[in-house]
Amino acid sequence: MSVLESSSKAINTFVEKILFVIGTVICVILFAQVVFRYAGASLGWSEEVSRHLLVAITFLGGTVAYKRASFIGLQGFGHRLGPVVQRIIVVGLQVLTLALFALIALFGTIYTIKAGQHTSSSLQIPMAIPFAVIPIAGVIFVIHVLADMARTLGGRNP
Repeated sequence: MSVLESSSKAINTFVEKILFVIGTVICVILFAQVVFRYAGASLGWSEEVSRHLLVAITFLGGTVAYKRASFIGLQGFGHRLGPVVQRIIVVGLQVLTLALFALIALFGTIYTIKAGQHTSSSLQIPMAIPFAVIPIAGVIFVIHVLADMARTLGGRNP
């Protein structure tokens, strides 16, 4: 296993643990919000934190879904044309996917930097903090795609 592939696997394992923690935190916050609202008080920050954490789950969860190959694939088309054409199609799709995720990382970084000038409504933190998950997820996607490309070009995954 190459350094790139082992890095991709280690990052994915770490992200899966982070997703579990974020999901647990969202459940606790929303449960506390219900209890406090029933008691006559409201946690003003709970909805904002939950929303930001849900966005983080969406982007980071996408990286795990990609790593686990849980997205819809186009394998049936390449199988009919032979292994050489199939490999060309797979590498072409990986290049397009790599370009897309690199653009997400690039524009996510630009957006995060611009968002640093704004603060959230209830927490009063720079919006760059919750938006930072976009470029982070983009970079993780890029690492996963590069690991897949290395495996494909190395002949281990047609």
